[in-house]
Amino acid sequence: MRTTLEPILARLRGAGGRPPWPAQILDLKVCDPAMGSGAFLVEACRQLGDALVEAWHAHDEVPMIPTDEDEVIFARRLIAQRCLYGVDKNPVAVDLAKVSLWLVTLARDHALTFVDHALRHGDSLVGLARKQIEAFHWDPHAPRFQAGFETMQVHEHVAKVAELRQRIRAAVESVSDWELRDLWDEAQFELGKVRLFGDLVIAAYFEGDKPKEREGKRSDYASAVSSGEVDRHRGSLEELRYAEQPLAPFHWEIEFPEAFDRENRGFDAIVGNPPFMSSRNVWAVLGPSCRDLLQTVHEQTGGKAVDLVAHFFRRSFSLLRQNGTRLGCLRLTPSARAIHE
Repeated sequence: MRTTLEPILARLRGAGGRPPWPAQILDLKVCDPAMGSGAFLVEACRQLGDALVEAWHAHDEVPMIPTDEDEVIFARRLIAQRCLYGVDKNPVAVDLAKVSLWLVTLARDHALTFVDHALRHGDSLVGLARKQIEAFHWDPHAPRFQAGFETMQVHEHVAKVAELRQRIRAAVESVSDWELRDLWDEAQFELGKVRLFGDLVIAAYFEGDKPKEREGKRSDYASAVSSGEVDRHRGSLEELRYAEQPLAPFHWEIEFPEAFDRENRGFDAIVGNPPFMSSRNVWAVLGPSCRDLLQTVHEQTGGKAVDLVAHFFRRSFSLLRQNGTRLGCLRLTPSARAIHE
């Protein structure tokens, strides 16, 4: 974490190496796309928390801190609430990560849900960009879909989600947990309207073995959207998310709009360990549809033996901002190292 964060903080320093402004630190966005129990995020919370305390004092901007805690713990809670993001395919891991951040921030007066907006359940590799959702297609170059899809109102729903998430992330101590929960429920309601479209496209892909079959399923789901009957598929999609072999798409751009709606879009840093699994075993575990989808989304991917870790790194790099960003992990496989270089 130190190797990843130090260059970012160094670039934010002012003349003479003066610490960054507190607002600059709180604007940083660090993500672990396979977070497990949250160890990398906990360490990021500690290091950025220390940097925030230093910035407060350097710029004489120490905020009002509750009388029952010190500035370090208060800084860590702000970092956890505004700067840290994590995703994991295992819902139990998501809960463990929430506990980990809850403990490092000593948020004893806050429910575990105070980082619900930041730590999310889903498959980091399987999901669509907003453009693909609007096109209702897995092809990244597909045009906007047929007339009648204006009812999707993707932009409007995501804008509302972004506004609600901003209120959650900027909430002060006086905002109660039940108020935050109401805001999060409203954000989830708005997000669910868009997530449904993306999940249907992914489901169509996984329900067919051949391009013609997949296109047929996509057309069926598109007709349901156009006719206003799309909600009847929600139950089956939710079952798939928690099946023995789950299909839990994660559409990054709509889930974390504050990271992807800014002018220089993406995260400042991606940290953590990729899911190490040899190419010999990966497709037997994940199935041919997952392999085909990753090869479709990541152009110029060749062969059936492509390392899953290579796909992980390609996705991670696609989530980073341009210039001044870092990707940090413990180990690289040969194929992933080649992509990194």
